[in-house]
Amino acid sequence: MNVWKRPALLEWVSALLLFLLLREWLFPMQELTDTGILWPFFIISAGVLIIDVLVPFRWMTFPIKLLGLLWLLHATLFDTPLFETEWLAELYGNIVRDFPLVMHQNWADMSLVSRNAMFDLALLILISMLTYLVLEQRQGLWFVFLTELYLCVLDTFLPYDASAGIVRAFIYGFLLLMVSHFTKMTSMASLSGKRARILGNSLLASMLVIGVSVGIGYAAPKKDASWPDPVAFLTGSDNNAPVGVMKKVGYDNNDERLGGPFLQDNTLVFIATTNERSYWRGDSKDVYTGVGWEKEKAQYESILDPQKHEWKDTLFHGFETKKVNASLEFKGPQQFATVFYPGQLQKVSNYAPPNATVVYDMMNQQLEVHAGKTTLIQIEGEHEKSVTRPNGTLLKLNQYNLEAEVPIVSEKAVTQAGTDYPQDIRERYLQLPATLPPRVKELAQTVTKDAKTPYEKVRAIENYLRSSGKYKYETKDVPVPQEGQDFVDHFLFDSMRGYCDHFSTSMAVMLRTLDIPTRWVKGFAPGERVGTDSQNNEIMEIRNKDAHSWVEVYFPGHGWIPFEATSTFMSPVRFHYDLQTSQPQIPIPLPDLGNTATPDRGDGRLDNLEEGDQVSGKRFSIPWQVNAGVVALLAVAGVVAYRRKKDIQVWWLRRQIHNERSTQYKDRFNLLMRMVESVYARRQAGETLREYVNRLTIPGDKRQDLRYLTEMYERAIYGFKEMEQKARTVAEQVIERLIRQLKP
Repeated sequence: MNVWKRPALLEWVSALLLFLLLREWLFPMQELTDTGILWPFFIISAGVLIIDVLVPFRWMTFPIKLLGLLWLLHATLFDTPLFETEWLAELYGNIVRDFPLVMHQNWADMSLVSRNAMFDLALLILISMLTYLVLEQRQGLWFVFLTELYLCVLDTFLPYDASAGIVRAFIYGFLLLMVSHFTKMTSMASLSGKRARILGNSLLASMLVIGVSVGIGYAAPKKDASWPDPVAFLTGSDNNAPVGVMKKVGYDNNDERLGGPFLQDNTLVFIATTNERSYWRGDSKDVYTGVGWEKEKAQYESILDPQKHEWKDTLFHGFETKKVNASLEFKGPQQFATVFYPGQLQKVSNYAPPNATVVYDMMNQQLEVHAGKTTLIQIEGEHEKSVTRPNGTLLKLNQYNLEAEVPIVSEKAVTQAGTDYPQDIRERYLQLPATLPPRVKELAQTVTKDAKTPYEKVRAIENYLRSSGKYKYETKDVPVPQEGQDFVDHFLFDSMRGYCDHFSTSMAVMLRTLDIPTRWVKGFAPGERVGTDSQNNEIMEIRNKDAHSWVEVYFPGHGWIPFEATSTFMSPVRFHYDLQTSQPQIPIPLPDLGNTATPDRGDGRLDNLEEGDQVSGKRFSIPWQVNAGVVALLAVAGVVAYRRKKDIQVWWLRRQIHNERSTQYKDRFNLLMRMVESVYARRQAGETLREYVNRLTIPGDKRQDLRYLTEMYERAIYGFKEMEQKARTVAEQVIERLIRQLKP
């Protein structure tokens, strides 16, 4: 039976290496899933390993692990005191309510508490089994191989760079196998001198293999991959165009290189309650580089108390407007240091955490949130001056309320706005790279040849990209430009397929070639309506898949007006068509397309937009008859298991004895005696092994075998020496004969 003993150094080293391998399994979760933080999973992994190494009794470890898991769930998900029962009741209620959703893999509708609790429990059980197999049974090779295979698959088929993880896993895995080998070798070497020699030779050989393998792999010349994206190669034709790395859709501040395919992601970002459906503006950028967008040097304003600050006419003016009140609550794992707002922002209030300060980009109308404020000392001549500014650390808000206004754009006003652009607007928002191919401008001129005013040209290009039928909305089969090829030129003339970044960037660049100031804007689409509140405000769910980009065009005397170039999105900006002229109005031109059929956009976004006003239907529920049947089956299984508990216990002990073939004789003998106690009678307190064997009512041949094995055990324990090989072979044969004969 197990004896409580102090773990050896090699056991701790093995546990550490197993933990490092487990970390490689967890690292990709943060990039490929909606997991926000990983430290709770690291705590579970380390805690299970420490408990399993310290506590030799398996039946005792599970309650300890379960208590630790409850503590971790309380620390990460609940604010109530630990020793109160309210949070336990809430945890139990969430699990009971959400368990039916697990059967249908409906993870999105589960509560955050249920998902974390169930995943943490599954992780705890999985790592417990791994510690038994890898640390106790020394079966680590399969896990090392599986880890390498897992990382290679992620690196090949998903947007995750696992190259460093593959090397680390190789080192950790080889060291784990080496330590496991050490443990076995030291048990076979009885003399201290021999043991030291074996350890030294094994250590030297293992370190040489690791060093040489990693060194050659790192330093050897490598040929470039001839198969950049096996998924695109296997599933779709790319017309010999290079295919980009598959990314996950979502809001990102890095737009220096646009394009390439992406995976749709349904992760919830925030829930908004608002009286007006609108785009959620995050930021704008003004420098087109030929491959993406960057910002010119911005002008920042420090706002130490955003709750008291008011913004006026930052985007547009001179139009009728509608007041918008919105409340944003970030429910998903992602929070941002950027404030998203509809239309033109006026005020931010009721934000949490409350220590927020803001750095406001006055040129791009972006609000970047910082954690509190700091005081700096500036020296001006011979005097010192203290200046209070926002802290340099970014802060992610959990919730905030907004006051804003959206325009009702007068078509007459923007048509008559003219081209008297301020000099600073011309210098900043007509920029184009010198490498832009001339045919982009030629296409823009062809599309707008019948348009007279900037507004008519804007509408002509917008309609051309949205409705001409030449350009397909696509997210997966999206080739990227060749090295040195312009992003817009590649989309307009070569690939002719892409998503919002392609359409919006192309519209902005085409308008700039016509000397119309534009800029590229990013944020989120309105989202999906899921209900209304008591004031009849719409409740919208905004997910990663709703990340979006569009165009803002400058009109003299009025400011920036948004336009939508992407074919599967409908701009929520209202227009008042009040233009009246004495002459027939010139229609906005479209190219002659002949009999071109309406394209199949294939992504379902139009259907989603049309169904956006529908409230989600009723939730799935399992019939009570099914629940009753499951309970009945579990009850029957429990009764059968209780009645056959001896059979189960003997089967389990027999399995353990077979798995302990390579261990020392005394350990296998202890397992055999536990099996004998299960079949016949328990050993009494103070009773020696010989007295116990003589007391048992068993056939004479079995008693003789047990006496022989008991004598060998006593010699090994009290003689302080290992059994000879011949005696060990005989004893193993006797043990095998007994375990075949022992039945309840």
